[in-house]
Amino acid sequence: MFKNLFLAFIAIAIVLFSSCISRLSRPAISGTILDYENKPIAGCKVGETITDANGKFYLKEIRYNKFFITEIFMMEAPPLHFSEKIKKNGYLSYNIEGHNPFGGGQRKGASVSIDTVYLKKVNEVLKIEDYIYTKWKFAANKNLDTLYGTNANFRLQNAVTNNSRFIEKMQYGLIYKFNTTKKPDSAWSAESYDLKTTYSVSLNLNGTYTGKKVREYQNPWKHRMEYDRTYRESYVIPGDSLNTKGTFSFLKDKIIFYSAYNNTKNTYKIDSIDRDVIILTRKNAN
Repeated sequence: MFKNLFLAFIAIAIVLFSSCISRLSRPAISGTILDYENKPIAGCKVGETITDANGKFYLKEIRYNKFFITEIFMMEAPPLHFSEKIKKNGYLSYNIEGHNPFGGGQRKGASVSIDTVYLKKVNEVLKIEDYIYTKWKFAANKNLDTLYGTNANFRLQNAVTNNSRFIEKMQYGLIYKFNTTKKPDSAWSAESYDLKTTYSVSLNLNGTYTGKKVREYQNPWKHRMEYDRTYRESYVIPGDSLNTKGTFSFLKDKIIFYSAYNNTKNTYKIDSIDRDVIILTRKNAN
């Protein structure tokens, strides 16, 4: 009897330790590669495959097996990180990257579409007028002296057109701190808060523009325990916005706004521009 139980235990242990669970190493990836003239780039190497005549590519899903018992002890799905390089002679390189802290536990059939990737030719010179007439969203400093703009083509991980300095300024470098002297009621002390300004502008071929300036207060009233305890919610300073419209003119590397957000003429120099990013610096800033 004991011998049979022991053999059964051994058999079960062997099965459990030899059983495997499937984990995701890379989802299936599909997309399209175009140049800056919206023409497909054929024969472009993407990971282990190449693009077809229409610039389209498909990378198969990759999986691996792990022992069932060891995965149980992990208590959570493993992280997922993948990186695939896009290369084509005569063009700047680009990396497709993805990360998910628990993405390795996805079931078979996982896929992701990266839509369209635009590759820039080596030493390609852009005509500013081919790119300014679009809808831009700017991260702005306090007085809108410097505008870091992105459009619908923008991809955060696009190593072709983006650089770390631009990303840092766009995401983190343009939030500035104020000290307030006004408090909600007598139980509060004055606190500091951070203010983030964004400015959306659509430039039209007929020389008109529409825009919207939005101010959002970040992490307001940091020491708000009394308010939290009384009302069971955090105090929030509401944001505000201002719609603008007017006319503008484009002269070489400058954009001149008339009747702008502060009803004065403002000249901005185009410090740099690409298909998806632009940096403007106001020339008549105080």
